Amino acid sequence: MMKKTILCIDDIQTNLFIVQSLIEDFADDLYEVVLANSANEGLSILLKKKVDLILMDIMMPEIDGLQATKMIKSNRKTKKIPVIFVTAKNDDETIGKCYKVGGDDYINKPFNYVELLARISFHLASREKDELLLQEKEYAQSILDLQENLILVTSGKKDTTVNKALLNFYDVTNIDEYRIKNQCICEKFLREDDYFSLDKVTSPDSWVEDVIHLSKQEDVLVKLLKDETEYIFNVKAQLFNGQYIVTLTDITQVSQLALEYKHEASYDSLTQVYNRNMFHRQMERRLAIAYKEESIFVVIILDIDHFKLVNDNFGHLVGDDILISIANLIKAHIRDDDLFARWGGEEFVLAFDVEINKGLEIAENLRAFIEKKEFDVIGSITCSFGVTAYRQNDTTDLMIKRADDALYEAKDTGRNKVCTKD
Repeated sequence: MMKKTILCIDDIQTNLFIVQSLIEDFADDLYEVVLANSANEGLSILLKKKVDLILMDIMMPEIDGLQATKMIKSNRKTKKIPVIFVTAKNDDETIGKCYKVGGDDYINKPFNYVELLARISFHLASREKDELLLQEKEYAQSILDLQENLILVTSGKKDTTVNKALLNFYDVTNIDEYRIKNQCICEKFLREDDYFSLDKVTSPDSWVEDVIHLSKQEDVLVKLLKDETEYIFNVKAQLFNGQYIVTLTDITQVSQLALEYKHEASYDSLTQVYNRNMFHRQMERRLAIAYKEESIFVVIILDIDHFKLVNDNFGHLVGDDILISIANLIKAHIRDDDLFARWGGEEFVLAFDVEINKGLEIAENLRAFIEKKEFDVIGSITCSFGVTAYRQNDTTDLMIKRADDALYEAKDTGRNKVCTKD
């Protein structure tokens, strides 16, 4: 094993002799001792020779040990060398000054050789550990930097590590410059339909968990803006040692086609509202939130009365126009975050984050809007409504069944009305 070099700096030759003798007698196979009888000589040696640890006297002419240590710790090449003060002083003021200038430890004269060697061994081992951790960190960073994807390590609130590709994307050179622009990449996700952003999460701090959950079911896409150009990324994340590793893959070139496919898979081609499959996916999310937070919401199903007669008497093109018009009328009277889908045929389904009484009021208002509207060709038309409220441990199928039962009651008792099932 290669010996570690210990530099002893003291203006008293006797002190240097004692330290050198002790180390050579008890640890000659471990350490090489280099002596300097002044701070100037010690600093000169540091410029020429690799030193692993410094034993520093405080009281010296010209430059004392405190000044010398401050200079050593301010130099990029020597700042990580452990400095142990060897001093006859043990008052609080002196001890405080030792640590203030960057000293790593101190030992009082006259010292016990066992304690001296133990302190030396401890600080050398600690430095080796720090260097090993630094090497591992640099190795991991080099692997990240080889990736073309944007990669970061984050707590969810703050990004702690980013790779070179991400630095280049934001035209910065290091993590500090990156943090000036944003603490967390999630803050830069553009808020648009069909893209993941903070306005679509249950809590800003849990956005990575939402990405992990959603990515099990579908691709999670985000938009980032750079130099007035929008870039589209597929986001994936995983938990590692209490932090999240997030990867953003640039799919800008292929995303338009992918979005068209996704739109077709999620939206009804005629009315351009959510289709049945998308309603089920969105309901699972709402049910999970309701179960966790013990919140409430309602589901409403509506069916166009006597719609078969419309198709039979006026043709399917007129029937399609009616479906489109009713869908547009409903969209104009609900909020963007309310859930609205075509259930099939002439049936539509909605979900609102309200209590049952408010849900009944909403259904009644929609019923009245439809009844009052004048449609081309056929004039007027009505709809029947079924309403139900969420129960703890409900499923989508159970809520749809109750709403459907209420709808059939409305149909059986005269149509153009609102009924509910608890």
